[in-house]
Amino acid sequence: MVALSERTASTRRVVAAALVLVALGALGAVQAALAGASFMFDLEQTQPPLGRIAPVVEDPHTPRLARHVYLAIVDGLRLDRSYELPFLDELRRRGIDAEATSHYPTWSRPNYVSILTGVPPSASGVRTNHHNAPVALDSLMDRARAAGMHVASATDYDVLPRLFLRKRAPERASAPDDDAAIIDIDAMEDPLQRAAIHAPDADLVSPFDDARYAPWPGGFSEAGAAIAATDADLVVLLVGAVDAAGHADGGDSPAYRAAAETADRALARVLARVDLTQDAIVVVADHGHTGPGGHGGVEPEVLSVPLVMAGAGVKPGATVDNAYLIDIAPTVAALLGIPGPGHALGRTLVETLSLDAAARTRRMNADAGRLAITRATVATAESRAATDVLEHRAERIAIVIGGLALATILAAMLIRRRVLRFDVRVLLVSVPAFFVVYYALIGTFGQGFSPSLLPAQGHLAGAMVKYGVVGMIVQLLASLWALRHHGTLAERLAAANGIAWTGLTLTMVTAGMIWAVFPPPYVSLPGPLWLVLIPAVEVAVACAAVNVALTLGFEVIVFAARAWHRPTASAAVAAVGRTPSSPASADSESSPSAPWSADSRTLARGGRRSRR
Repeated sequence: MVALSERTASTRRVVAAALVLVALGALGAVQAALAGASFMFDLEQTQPPLGRIAPVVEDPHTPRLARHVYLAIVDGLRLDRSYELPFLDELRRRGIDAEATSHYPTWSRPNYVSILTGVPPSASGVRTNHHNAPVALDSLMDRARAAGMHVASATDYDVLPRLFLRKRAPERASAPDDDAAIIDIDAMEDPLQRAAIHAPDADLVSPFDDARYAPWPGGFSEAGAAIAATDADLVVLLVGAVDAAGHADGGDSPAYRAAAETADRALARVLARVDLTQDAIVVVADHGHTGPGGHGGVEPEVLSVPLVMAGAGVKPGATVDNAYLIDIAPTVAALLGIPGPGHALGRTLVETLSLDAAARTRRMNADAGRLAITRATVATAESRAATDVLEHRAERIAIVIGGLALATILAAMLIRRRVLRFDVRVLLVSVPAFFVVYYALIGTFGQGFSPSLLPAQGHLAGAMVKYGVVGMIVQLLASLWALRHHGTLAERLAAANGIAWTGLTLTMVTAGMIWAVFPPPYVSLPGPLWLVLIPAVEVAVACAAVNVALTLGFEVIVFAARAWHRPTASAAVAAVGRTPSSPASADSESSPSAPWSADSRTLARGGRRSRR
């Protein structure tokens, strides 16, 4: 059997091959980092298919049922934690106690839009909390203002008006033009950036006649009570204490329960003077929270939210089946006696309203006419997108296979030059270490590969990085342990090159195949599992690339430390007690330190030749 040292090229050549792999890994890391960073933004659509058609507005001419309607959104309140709250329970007793289903992805901004436009995230183009353009859809506020009504809002959490900014031109009141669509609605979050400097004079208007944002203790109660005292026909309230507690402490925590009680007291104070014989109150949440805290996925505790209705026009004790957040806007519109939002994909919950049979039929027929057009529009867009993806999928797969072929050719060349070795025992220890640890951490602490792992205002790829760092550390330690029996630097680096090639190839091919199946931009939303796996794989590529540099760098450091230590230790022993006749002198060439010393001398001679 040929010795290892005879099968491995010189140290210089192996190091050169390692540098090539590091360079390729760096390119992969940059590309993966860019793809991971843009993933959540690639989910967004500033001009969804529905936004390109005129709102389908058909007035069913049903009577106005309530003088004022107060729509309260308790951000993050899940259904099972909404009971035993005095104010909500009183509304339930006097009206309707129902359950509504939120929409995936169950993040806040997408479902504010679901509630106020009747369009779910899959069709609204608002898929994450990073959506930063005005929503190009007809809204409940647009319909109320078109009917000459006064619309107001109060919040202490997120600024609802910026999601629905409109150009001043009245003919475009329900659909922002291209200039408005590219406005950054979050510009004022950082008042020092250039966009914020020009924002005060932007040619945009709020969909609310009176909008109050009070992000300070007691601010919601103060602003809400002031708004409720006005003559606004439609009031939209948003309170954020429950969502904040859910992110901080989890949906099963006492703090979450205490926040729900606080929100309940605040709503009771704001709506204390509402006359339920003439006015109506609708309370709903945009999503719930998991036990550990978080939302975005399809867990039952995240999807199920309270729907409480009471007051004028509401049929007490009515049974509601299969209510969704997209049904809220058409139902509130019916309470005000106006058409529902013209892009809505929801229905009027006529079973909850005090409508006679004829009015109920007219409202249902208006819904049916609108839904026939809006559903067809969405279905056509999704079908075209699916066709486009399928038409080009073969090309993308071919590109991935071509890349794999080039990587295989590179590996064959490096093996032939004896600068890369596939040591099966080393590979079986080192390569799986990262993947097992990384994906096990995501599955365990990432709430079972659910988008609900995302922290408040976070980024999916960013949430994976901490798991990737742990995986890299484990793989680095596994690699050092697996390579410990290889004597010289050249042998260790050649085996480490095999680890690097295998890790990079596995991650890049996986990322490439996912890109082939789910290419951005995403007209159709990936499912919850893929919404986590796509950025997770991008992060894995970046981690594999970084690990290449770390592993190879550590090998050089470890070798240099050993090469420095062993001759020094030998010299110390010789100075203390070794004599010319000592057996150690005769056996020194066969000592365990000989391979390291010989490799050190090789490097030293190479250095002297290079200096000449």
